Amino acid sequence: MNTAMNTTAIAQPDFDTILVSELEMLRAGEERLKRLYPQLSKKPKLRDLFLSELSAVKQRAQRLHAILNPYEAFEPLAREFTSPQLRPAA
Repeated sequence: MNTAMNTTAIAQPDFDTILVSELEMLRAGEERLKRLYPQLSKKPKLRDLFLSELSAVKQRAQRLHAILNPYEAFEPLAREFTSPQLRPAA
């Protein structure tokens, strides 16, 4: 089992490189949104592009949050499956 975990895991330097790359892409998306937003009132046709960019940035941020905080990512699921009888007494 330990061998399988060691061969399938991402090495720390690779993880760090991927993380930095994802953060840079997130930042680039935020910058695009900052540039597009002031133009929306003058060019309403940019609205779809803006919403598409916003959705992509939001998804990337949520994925990064789930990777960096895995417990919080699954917390809503844990609450769904928690039985009221198993809760600790007050």
